Amino acid sequence: MNTLALRNIFLKQFDLVGIIRTEDYLMEAKKRRKDVFDHPYPTLVVLGLRYPKRFINSTETDFVSSFYTFGKDYHLVMQARIKDVMASLDVAYEANVDSHPYDERLAAVMTGLGFFAKNQLIINETFGSYLFLGMVFIDIELKEPYLLEVNDDCGTCTRCIEACPTGALFEGGYDKSKCISFYNQEKQPVTEEQMLKNYQLFGCDICQIVCPKNIKKGNFVHDEFQLSGKEMVSVVDLFTLTNKTFTNKYRDMAYLWKGKTLLMRNGLMLMYRQKNTRYLSLIEESLTSNKPEWYVHTAEKVLRYLKQFE
Repeated sequence: MNTLALRNIFLKQFDLVGIIRTEDYLMEAKKRRKDVFDHPYPTLVVLGLRYPKRFINSTETDFVSSFYTFGKDYHLVMQARIKDVMASLDVAYEANVDSHPYDERLAAVMTGLGFFAKNQLIINETFGSYLFLGMVFIDIELKEPYLLEVNDDCGTCTRCIEACPTGALFEGGYDKSKCISFYNQEKQPVTEEQMLKNYQLFGCDICQIVCPKNIKKGNFVHDEFQLSGKEMVSVVDLFTLTNKTFTNKYRDMAYLWKGKTLLMRNGLMLMYRQKNTRYLSLIEESLTSNKPEWYVHTAEKVLRYLKQFE
């Protein structure tokens, strides 16, 4: 099989496909970081699947995550589409989506799926930054790569830097610890400032929304990303359902991957920001169960603050 034929097979399921020699990727990755693992399969296919931009606002009774979580969990979608493609190829492979030791963004840049932007995301000329990325190592030896051409960059634009409410972005760099999408996915105590800045149950969309490269992008919806009805999470469900019942009710949603307790902690942040006193009894009750220290620390802080407004 030649490179173009392999690409065309993947294009039946994905919006962007680039192909590179595994050796070339690993050599570049090792220049940038030390914890890269070698891989026995000689070919690396880098995939992009677009997702839509849609807005649903949190309320006092129901909280909403980043719009990349809308519809079916993209990890499941990407894995299923890869499996479907590979079913037609009688070769060994390894699929990697999100949680793995390889750098998807580096691979995307090397294959031309897009450029690495100041908001730390990959931006494609056609689809903007609304792309899920995946990597598939394949046991096929190809003579040459298939690289897309990139003639774009951020230029002098600094809109994402100016819009970031926590100062996580700056010219030439990024402070991960300040990023809303980072700290609201970390199992750790949060500060008053972090609670006031956090505005979603999970993730953050600000640097994408303000990006000029995303104008008129994010309109197409793959079937799996149609709204499921589980985009809004009930506060009552979050604080009263067991882990098993909650997971079953909101199954196949990407915001579940860090667990219910993390979502409860993030819900506390939203209540703090809203000065929402509706659920004080539920917060107090949550402290009677066996919760990790980082949750207890946040819950006690939120309780003290909200009781001022009873």
